[in-house]
Amino acid sequence: MKNMKYLIVMVFAMLISVSCSNDDDSSSDVNDSALVGTWGATELDEGFELIVTVTFNANQTGSAVTKITFEGETETENDTFTWSTSGNKLTVTSSGETPEIVTYSISGNKLSITDDEGFVTVLTKQ
Repeated sequence: MKNMKYLIVMVFAMLISVSCSNDDDSSSDVNDSALVGTWGATELDEGFELIVTVTFNANQTGSAVTKITFEGETETENDTFTWSTSGNKLTVTSSGETPEIVTYSISGNKLSITDDEGFVTVLTKQ
């Protein structure tokens, strides 16, 4: 259970806590429109609940809300970021952070994000 929590929190933290500032519009991919929208995931395990909601806006800004409940205590974290894509690479940048580049794919209403260590996070379009 501890490894699962670590994995979920690390992947999500990596996704939302890094930033990218790419002023070159030519790096945008035509697949950007498929990413636009709100995506979410919920993980439940023995007194632990993680709810993640990530919104990708058409203007390549976004927001993320993470709600963690553990043993009756709830914490909510909000973050904003910018994003861009190139092929199957998604670059996410939060203010003052190093850009994070992950691999992504969309199949139906599922967004799969794979970090550089091979951890996969799957979000469902809401």
